[in-house]
Amino acid sequence: MKRNLLIIILYVFIIAVSVSFGKLAINLLYWKGSSYLVTQMAEGIKEKINPMKRSFVEQKQIELYAKTTKNGFSVIQEEKWRDFFVKGVNIGAALPGKWFTEFPEEEKLYFDWLTKIGEMKANTIRIYTLLPPEFYSALSYYNEIHPDEPLWLLQEIWPEEHPQGKDYLKEDYIKTYFQEIKYVVDAIHGNANIKEREGRAYGTYKKDVSKYVLGYLVGRELEPDEVISTNNNNPGFYYKGEYLSAEKDANPTEAWLAMNCDYVLTYEVNQYRMEHPVAIVSWPTLDTLEHDSEWNESGLKNIEYNDKATVDINHIRTEAKLNSGFFGAYHIYPNYPDFMNNERKYDHYRDEQGRFRYGGYLKEFIEKHTKYPALVAEFGLATGMGNAHASPDGYNHGGLTEKQQGEGVVRMMKAIAREGYAGGIIFEWLDEWAKKTWITEPYMIPYHRHALWHNAIDPEQNYGLLAMESDPSGNNEYTQKGKGSINKITLKHDAAFLYIDVQFDKMPDFNHNKLFIGLDTYDRNRGELRFTQDTKLKAPTGLEFLLHFSGIQKAKLLVQPGYNIAENKIASQTSSKGIFEEIRMKINNERIRKDGSQIPAQYQDGSSLRYGVYNGNSHNHWYTAGNTIYVRIPWGRLNFTDPSSLTVLDDKSDVTELVQDKLKTVKTEGILISALLWDYEKSEKIDMLNTRKPYRWEEWDTAEYEERLKKSYFIIQEYFNELQ
Repeated sequence: MKRNLLIIILYVFIIAVSVSFGKLAINLLYWKGSSYLVTQMAEGIKEKINPMKRSFVEQKQIELYAKTTKNGFSVIQEEKWRDFFVKGVNIGAALPGKWFTEFPEEEKLYFDWLTKIGEMKANTIRIYTLLPPEFYSALSYYNEIHPDEPLWLLQEIWPEEHPQGKDYLKEDYIKTYFQEIKYVVDAIHGNANIKEREGRAYGTYKKDVSKYVLGYLVGRELEPDEVISTNNNNPGFYYKGEYLSAEKDANPTEAWLAMNCDYVLTYEVNQYRMEHPVAIVSWPTLDTLEHDSEWNESGLKNIEYNDKATVDINHIRTEAKLNSGFFGAYHIYPNYPDFMNNERKYDHYRDEQGRFRYGGYLKEFIEKHTKYPALVAEFGLATGMGNAHASPDGYNHGGLTEKQQGEGVVRMMKAIAREGYAGGIIFEWLDEWAKKTWITEPYMIPYHRHALWHNAIDPEQNYGLLAMESDPSGNNEYTQKGKGSINKITLKHDAAFLYIDVQFDKMPDFNHNKLFIGLDTYDRNRGELRFTQDTKLKAPTGLEFLLHFSGIQKAKLLVQPGYNIAENKIASQTSSKGIFEEIRMKINNERIRKDGSQIPAQYQDGSSLRYGVYNGNSHNHWYTAGNTIYVRIPWGRLNFTDPSSLTVLDDKSDVTELVQDKLKTVKTEGILISALLWDYEKSEKIDMLNTRKPYRWEEWDTAEYEERLKKSYFIIQEYFNELQ
């Protein structure tokens, strides 16, 4: 009798489930005649009603440890729901010399990072993809010994880049992503044994960290062309799920995001009777706003990268079954896209320090984000010596001091809180040498080796609060002694810089003297053979670069015109004209506003050398102490494409396309230095000292580095401590 009753109940359950999914199946059948998603749903139903598989969780109530509120989050603390404002840090885990998919496997390393992040008074960490089991073990242990101040985890589930046909709704792409969702959710619950795979984490996951998960982040910064292609290839695609559905006016990409978020929720509830908030990941490039500064000469917007496609979270609907909540996770920086710099209306925003255009965008964006909480899941500022985008407020894409980095992050965090966001997550924890940006990518050749050296002029490699620095002390050193006013020249290097120290019998009086340091970086028969037009002194070999010290704390790096990459000149030319140029690379393109007014291009000053000691500041190029001038020049400024293999640019062809690994290079035989001390009042040489043999170093295939907390860490720590 009991058996018959169970069979009847089972049949009723099957019919009920089938009916609930009927409408969805019909909708999916209209989609290009494909039965793939219908099959997926059928498999999902099969999982639900399999009593052998589900029996261990069927009787459990659905657990919640975190949920969204109207504008933010609430978490369980001391068995009570408490409001929670996110003070977070993004962790990219690529150590120097490693790529993003070569994850560390040392639990102690992760625990050390988490400890420092906790000591900074952050309460949240965000990771971009599944990390090795050692990370989750470290997180579990850290939170066990810090029960009153745990670090909450925002776990992103990363979809592969470059989908076939730029279409997210390709069957294989969906299948692969659904599998990744399963892997991640299982790993979070300490219930995964993932076989070795290329480009993704794997291993046996035994630590259940699910009670520390603040939410799952679904997606990545989607490319506008992919969004447009997906929408065009799948007209009418619609999704209705158990927890999340697409609204009638949703585009196919938005429906795809709703489907993935719903799959995360469905899978976790069915497998573990637990539910966490989920979010879509997006960025201002896909916002719903129209930007007057993103037009073109034809009066069109649909060819402008940053204003031609949208993803609108308001087009996704939550179903009554959802308990944990739904939110948007956005990457919002103060210097890109260009409309951050160019929209006039942002000039009107003020905070306690005055005009703050970043706050103006935050305010406009949140006013349209009406249905769900919004989290600034990435924001930050980069230190170092290079700038890829200029900001009118000085919050440039790179080239900032560590003090400016810290103070700028605090100011942005205050605006995030003031405008009603759910919190902010700083980008990023550590400097990642494997990163690149558009002003450096074409010049890091061979590209597959660029993680072996630290490009100090690449902003993306210098966003960290934890500096990953190379130490020159263990490398070979070359000294050339002199007998006049210039006592000696000392050369050394590390993975980021060439160091040039020039010692004098007494420090030159720069009110009357100038110092020129010429660098012959390759091919002794090419380069400039005169220091300047005025001196008329010949250099012993052709110079590609010239350091010009013309006053107290005033110095420039100049380049031979044929070798100025800012002008797309990639090969040194033989010359005796004594002409050197400044390095001024375009970083903001010309733009056109809706009213037809022109926005001029902006250029990076790659020549001015900033004065200040090196210790604890990645921003400075040179300083003086005693009778010595200490100089360090980043490899990228000297047109080294890979110092680890002594490779430099040398391309005599007309450069028409700047893409990865396109330009030609040669291996240098070493660097020769010529130092000239010049009395410009008398117009005569005081002294000149040349290195007699090229400075050449051993090639390296592993990266040596040291960790250091930047000054910004302590500035942010003080603010986070106040923001309890």
